[in-house]
Formats: sequence, C-alpha cells, structure tokens
Amino acid sequence: MNSITTRTAIITLEKENFVRMTMLDEVYLDLKDMQENHEAENRLTNNQPHVVLIDTRLNSMSSDEARRFSAGEEPAKYRIAVALLFKGLAGRIGANSMITVYQPKVMTEKFNEEAKAIEWLNNILERK
Repeated sequence: MNSITTRTAIITLEKENFVRMTMLDEVYLDLKDMQENHEAENRLTNNQPHVVLIDTRLNSMSSDEARRFSAGEEPAKYRIAVALLFKGLAGRIGANSMITVYQPKVMTEKFNEEAKAIEWLNNILERK
C-alpha cells in the first residue's frame, strides 16, 4: 500500500481505485489543507477514477471554504463516490451538513460502520 501523510490526514491507496483518507485526531482543515489532501489522493491514483473512504471518527473539523471545495468540481474530476465515516452526534451532523448543504458533485453517503462503508464503495467499483 502506498500512502501520503499531510498535516491533517493519512491518505492511503488500499487497492486499485480505492483510497482511504483518515483524518488525524482533533485537526481543523482550512482550504489549503483540503487542497493538499486532494492533491495527495490524486497522486496516489495517478489521476484515475477512484472511490474514497473519508474517516472522520477522530473528530476533525473543516472550514466552510474547505467543505465547499471538497464538494465541488475539482475533487469530482476523478472521484466516483465518497463514503463519509463518522462517530457520534457531532460526526453525524457534520456528515449530514456535507451532503445536504454542500451537495457534493459525486455520489456521497454517510456511515457509522466501517464495514458497511467499504461494502458500499466496493459495490460501486464492481458496477464500473
């Protein structure tokens, strides 16, 4: 497995076309951080279509600009789907906000169980 560590996340290519982005504990992402994470994601996949599991269970937070960027056109160039993995009420609120307020350009679902998130993403890859 190849991985890149940024100031806010560990981004790992777990298998072909499957990226795990694990947010570090208690980090706050600004626009620059979010852009850096997406650049790392694309380097790992060689700008090929892929799915992403974003693990936010360690209570990361992000700015409005960062969330807007993450849901926008630039990350959508190579993303097929995104699974947001969260823990607790604050995580659920954040995941709901990401989906309903920012309306990501790619299929995005929220999960509180890792196995279900991975299964959902693998099913999407199988259909491609």
